[in-house]
Amino acid sequence: MSLLQLSELFVSFEEKPQGAASLAQVHKAVLHDGRTVAIKVQHPKVQKQMSRDIAVMEVLLRAVHWLFPDFAFMWLVEEAKKNIPLELDFLNEGHNAERLANMLAHLPFLKIPIIHWDLSTKRILTMEFAEGGQISENLGKMYSEMIFVHGFVHCDPHPGNVLVRKCLQSKKTEIILLDHGLYQVLESDFRLNYCRLWQALIKGDMSGVERYSLRLGAGDLYPLFACVLTARSWTAINVGISSVPVTHSE
Repeated sequence: MSLLQLSELFVSFEEKPQGAASLAQVHKAVLHDGRTVAIKVQHPKVQKQMSRDIAVMEVLLRAVHWLFPDFAFMWLVEEAKKNIPLELDFLNEGHNAERLANMLAHLPFLKIPIIHWDLSTKRILTMEFAEGGQISENLGKMYSEMIFVHGFVHCDPHPGNVLVRKCLQSKKTEIILLDHGLYQVLESDFRLNYCRLWQALIKGDMSGVERYSLRLGAGDLYPLFACVLTARSWTAINVGISSVPVTHSE
């Protein structure tokens, strides 16, 4: 956008970004109708650089795989090829945000900024500006529903993307969830097996832990898989992770 175009679209536009990351930076602006918006602008060379990065990663991983045939991480290249174009498409991010807002509309503590589609493109996303502090106890409930109920999971929940504010109307705490560029969609079979695995882990149902870990592809390493997944010891898993407190060593 030129300065002339900016003045036509916005009453004010703060050139100093509110925040910056590897893909984009966010600017605060005011529309002519008085609404304050956040404008996420993709860095100009990101798409070209990402294509180079994926190509380099693929060459290096293929070289390592040729030298060490047991090296089993070629899937990383395919994941990068699939996910990075989605993350670079801000229209996709806007649609993800609206989809999650509709899915979790019944959660009164969650706020997803409204997207201004008339001011958004693949490289520019304009959304409602939301002030907020950071993190709340409802985060676990929100993510549990994404994972276990809907199978549509926000993939970047670092503190800069999860804000907290007090709603002026209800006076209750709201979570503001930002950056909807990358979501993981869990297939129904995977999601249900994952649900059943966690039920088994909570109850100390060891046959269930083995059965559902195997269904999720853990193989003979299912005890290690269970420990990594829960960050608990094998002893605690055998008893049931809800039955024993977390130890200092854990």
